[in-house]
Amino acid sequence: MQAWLEQALSLLSASAAFRSLALAIPLAITVAALAGWRQRVEGAGQLALFGLFVCLWLAMPWTFAYLELQQASLALSLLCWFWLLLAWARHVLGDWPAPIWGHWLVGTLLWVLPVTGAIVLIRG
Repeated sequence: MQAWLEQALSLLSASAAFRSLALAIPLAITVAALAGWRQRVEGAGQLALFGLFVCLWLAMPWTFAYLELQQASLALSLLCWFWLLLAWARHVLGDWPAPIWGHWLVGTLLWVLPVTGAIVLIRG
């Protein structure tokens, strides 16, 4: 089971389409939150700032010499990605904020990500 999981993670991390979608989700959340902030939606400003932080963190070309720092950077990246996703979900499900187009974009990307992952895994 562990060998299959390692192979699946290797395939997903090597796929440019899957990585691009995974990086587009924080960007779409940030854009939707910025649009909501401009329309004075409560809580959108904090979400936009955190989304901007996550986008900058993921875009920085961090190269650490020590394996432990590389693993810590990866863990922090994953934690921030999921935390941003949960903050967005709480924001949308709690208020159903405006503008709706930005949040539909994020929802569409969230729907396409597992489909793309499944296609990458099936194609091998």
